Order: sequence, then C-alpha cells, then structure tokens
Amino acid sequence: MAYSMDLRRRVVAAVKSGESVASVARRFCVAFPTVCEWRDRDEAGELEPRKPGPTRPRKLTEADDRLMRDQVARRPGITARELKPMLSVSVTISTICRRLINLGLWLKKRA
Repeated sequence: MAYSMDLRRRVVAAVKSGESVASVARRFCVAFPTVCEWRDRDEAGELEPRKPGPTRPRKLTEADDRLMRDQVARRPGITARELKPMLSVSVTISTICRRLINLGLWLKKRA
C-alpha cells in the first residue's frame, strides 16, 4: 500500500520544522525508517511513490523464451532442470518455472 502524498508532505513538513524523526513517526503512525526515507527523498525531489515491480531487467531474453517454447513443443515431458543448460544465462530452476508459467507453458513435475 502506498501512502498518500498528503501524508508524505505533512510528515516531511513536520521534520523540516524541527520536530524529531522519532516523534514525527509516532505522531503520524509511520515507521521511523519510512520518515527518514521520505525526508531524504524530499531533499532529492522524489517524494512520490515509486512504481511497483522489479527494478532490474529480466535475465531471460526473448531468445530464451523462443528456445523454451520450441523445446516444450518438441519434448512435452522436458523438465526445467533439463532446460537450464540450454539457456543463454545462468538462472535458478524457480526462475525458469516462473517464466514458463508466464509464457503459458506448464511442465509436468517428475522426479
């Protein structure tokens, strides 16, 4: 849940007026680190909430997606563990499984 801009501005204004971060956190029922973060972000001019989601690019590329689609089409019984060495980057098995699900490909689990 993102806090409202009104609350963020009031918290930052209270800190700027000289009130301690701890007392501002208690008064507005916000965590101490949150008050510190908002104060620092306000100084940088970035008080707005950040966009949710991943902050770094995905490791798996479109070429990896095509490869996984082709391999699953050729061998429907293939496992994520067997797909792993075929990919262009080193990722965990769970990353491969999540990507397959996002692509609409479901692998049968087997030992």
